[in-house]
Amino acid sequence: MDRLSPFCTCSDLACPYHPSNHSRGCAPCIAKNLAEHEVPSCLWNLVDTAKDQPSYSIRSFAELVVEKDLR
Repeated sequence: MDRLSPFCTCSDLACPYHPSNHSRGCAPCIAKNLAEHEVPSCLWNLVDTAKDQPSYSIRSFAELVVEKDLR
């Protein structure tokens, strides 16, 4: 079985939470982001690139979504 989630858009393969580095899918990444009140890069990639974001906070994500006026 391919350990990479089929919808994963994260390009940070060095991240220990990346699905390619273990057999638990996206759960560790989601759990880490929830604990830190952040939004995972896969969701950032829906709006813009997650690379080099000054903050991955929920507030920053919401502001970017409003700015892009996604529907």
